[in-house]
Formats: sequence, structure tokens, C-alpha cells
Amino acid sequence: MPVARLPLSTIIHTVIGIALMFLGHVLPCPSLTVPASDALIAAGFPVADGSAVITITRMGMVNAMIFLGVVYLWTFVDTLWPCFFGVLMLAFSGFTPAPKVLSSFLGNPMVVMIFFTLCFATALIKSNVASWLAQWILRRDFIIGRPWVFTAVLLVATYLLAFFEQTSICFLIWPVLYSIFDQVGFKRGDKYVSVMLVYIIIMALLSFASDPFKTGAFLLLGNVWSLASSNPGLNVPALPAASYFCFAIVVSLVSIGALLVAMRFIFRVDVSPLMHLDPAVLRSKPLAPMTGYQIGVLAAFGLFAAWILLPGIIGKDNVVGDFLSRNSLLAPLVALFLVGFVHLRGKPIADISETAAAYPWRIFLLIAVAMLLGDAMTGKGTNVTVFMEYLLRGALEGFGYVSLCIAVVLLGITFTNFCNSVVLGLVLTPVLLAMCNAFGMNAGPLMACFIYAVLIAACTPAASPFAAMLFGNTQWLTPREVVTYCVSASLIIACVIVIVGIPLAMLIF
Repeated sequence: MPVARLPLSTIIHTVIGIALMFLGHVLPCPSLTVPASDALIAAGFPVADGSAVITITRMGMVNAMIFLGVVYLWTFVDTLWPCFFGVLMLAFSGFTPAPKVLSSFLGNPMVVMIFFTLCFATALIKSNVASWLAQWILRRDFIIGRPWVFTAVLLVATYLLAFFEQTSICFLIWPVLYSIFDQVGFKRGDKYVSVMLVYIIIMALLSFASDPFKTGAFLLLGNVWSLASSNPGLNVPALPAASYFCFAIVVSLVSIGALLVAMRFIFRVDVSPLMHLDPAVLRSKPLAPMTGYQIGVLAAFGLFAAWILLPGIIGKDNVVGDFLSRNSLLAPLVALFLVGFVHLRGKPIADISETAAAYPWRIFLLIAVAMLLGDAMTGKGTNVTVFMEYLLRGALEGFGYVSLCIAVVLLGITFTNFCNSVVLGLVLTPVLLAMCNAFGMNAGPLMACFIYAVLIAACTPAASPFAAMLFGNTQWLTPREVVTYCVSASLIIACVIVIVGIPLAMLIF
């Protein structure tokens, strides 16, 4: 049996990624000369003629290059084995003893919470709740014969349903669109076909950026909460899940409205074939009642969401709010326990052993390793955070608060299209917090806008799994169409964040 050979490009990218991970031992450590301050003098940075010299330490360079090499391999080669290799490289780097590396890897409280959260998310996906709700929505009479109403309902429904299963929402909605295209006469290359297939993924990204429960925004909000407890000197702002959720919902709905306006008046999409849509196409199979198991999973999800959101709604100065806030890490574990403990007709609501086959191990490992390497790179004794902070301060000094927020949003929404969005957010969060602290600015509105903006990534295949799905759909889309409509959507969403999101964030936070 012939042995499959690796493509030459994969071999080249692998060599480059591994080489980057070793370069930290030999590359010169970059320095930055800045005006001396009491904080820099107290931190021990050398001072001469009123200027302090900030130099990334050798260990900082080693850890930074390990991190950069892993991100490069994630982007161009694979997302699994580079995780393990990155942990090994960190363990052998001398940064900290191997047992502590492993403890920080899987013993981090946020990583443990993410594990249980993804377990519950997997059970949620296996229940097919989102599929049932999608079929119910698309059977409503008021959307038939109203092409723009149908389009708007489909986009909003996709956005809302994606809170249940973001990464697979396209496999739920795209087949519905394909049957509609065939029935009304749309074909590959028609603007409606191209725009809608792209916008379905954009809806998943908007949900990803809004979700304070289990993925996307939840991961970056959790990182902020973790920094607040471990770094009181950073003056980390309170970003309650409920407040962020309200902010993100408004920005998302306005973005959907703006995208619909772009479809109608900029791209001038022809929707007239939808006037001939036969309702029977959407009702080809009778919709069975929602099962007890699906209702049980929905109830557990409602409890989970309430646990996360309530402290921000009722405050923490009462028994309930204080208890839920202090024990927020237990919310996914309680939800998971309920769907495994409560039985219907002799079976648990969700059999965790069955859902284990669909567990997103790659995503979990990527997040766990990103948090481990990000903490190592920006940790004590590396000087990476303070170096990046003063680098940004020099570039953004003199900016007013609004212009600073705009710059951060544009930087976030640009760079996120060339590397993993969650990883980028995890790394830049402490830097932005330190910068706001140095400028004496409230970091709350800026961080809310940054978290939202950095999770909108679909313009290149390496940007996110969502983007990879788009570029892989060659049966219906060309790369040029994907880039055209993704870039325009990113620009529209960036404008909405700037025009609506920043004032709203300043009002809420």
C-alpha cells in the first residue's frame, strides 16, 4: 500500500514554524528607550539621562518565539500536534519546572471551566435543538412572498440559533438555502447566492462575538475576569456578562440591519425569484413536537445562561448575586450534571459518553495552550507586556479616548484575519489594560469594543474555522466572492462598532 506523502508546502511551513520556536535562544532581545517613570524605576529598569531602557529578557524572547512558532504552525500546518510540541518546548525552556507547566496547562481554573462548558455545548449540539427551532421559524406564514422579510428573518434566526451551535450552524442553514436556490431558480454566481452563503457565516461570527456563555466572547471575558482576580494593580474594569451581552446584541442587530441595507442598495441584490418560493419546500417534512430530551437540554441551557447573566443584572450586593458570581466557574458543571442525572424514559437527557465522540478536542487544546503560552510569554520576568505596552503607548500617545477606541477596533478587526482571533485577544488583553491604566483611562468601553471586534474574522482561510468553511465551499462560491463580501462585511461591522458600539459601550460600562 503506497504511503501518502506530505505536500512540499506543509513540510516548508513545518520547518519554518519549528525554527521560529528555537530562534528565541539566539535572536537579540529588542529594547525600547522611554522617559523614566517611578513605576519603571521601581521595576528595576536601567535609567540614564532621564530615560529608562525596557528590554525583553532572554526568557521573554524564548517564550515569545515558542508562542509565535505555535501560532504559525496552527495557521499553516495543523492545530493538534503543535499544541503538544508547544507545551514540550515550554517545559524544556527552563521557564518553570515541568510539573508546574502541566499544572498551569490543564489545572488553570478557566481551562477547567472551558472543558465543562464545551462538554455541555457538545450535548447541546447533539440534541438538535437548533435544527428544530430553525425548521419552526422557517415555517411561519408571514415570511412567504416577502423576499426581504424572509432574508431578514433568516439572518436574525441564524444569529440567534448560533448561540446553540456556532461552528456547525452553516451545515444547518446552508442546506435549507440550497433547496430554496434550486426551487426558485437561483444558480452559482448569482449575487443573492454568494451574499447569503457568506452572510450566514457572518451571522455565526456575530454570535461568536456576542456569546458570553460558552465560546468566543465568553473566553475573552473569562480572561478579563481572571486578570481582575490575579492582577489587582491593573485596575481591570468590571465587564459583567449581562452588560456585555446587551451591548453585543445591540451591535449585532444593527450590523445585521446595515448588512441588509448593503445587500439592497450597494450590491443591488435581485430577490425577485423569492416571490415564487413555494411554502411546501420549507414544509416538505412534518415537524415533530419537541422531545422531552430537547426540552430538558433547553432548560439546562437556560439555567446555565441565567447563572452567568444574573450577577450583572441583580448585582453582587445580595445573597443570590454574590453566590452566583463567586461560583460562576461551576455553572457549566451544574448544567452538565443535570443533563446527565435527570432521566427520561430510563435514559439521561444527554448521554455524555455518546457526545464524547463529538467533543471539540482541537478547540479545547488550542485554547488551553494559547492561555498557557500567552501567560508564559507575558508573565513575570519576561518584560514582554511592558515592552508591548510602551510600544503601543508611543504609537497611540495623544489620541483621545474615542480615537483610541477606534484605533483599537480597527487594529483588532484587521489583525484577527491573519491569526486565531481568541489567541490574539488573549495576548493583547493584558497589554491594552496596562496601556489604559497608564493613560488613566477607563478600560471598560475599550475592552468591550475590542473583544467584539477581534472575534469578527473571515477574510482569509486562516482567520477562523468559519472562514475555512467559506473558502472550502467551492461548489457554490469562488474565493473572489468570499473575499469581496467578507471584507465588505468586516468594514460594515467595524463602522457599526465605531458609530454605535463605542457610544453604547461608554454608556453601559
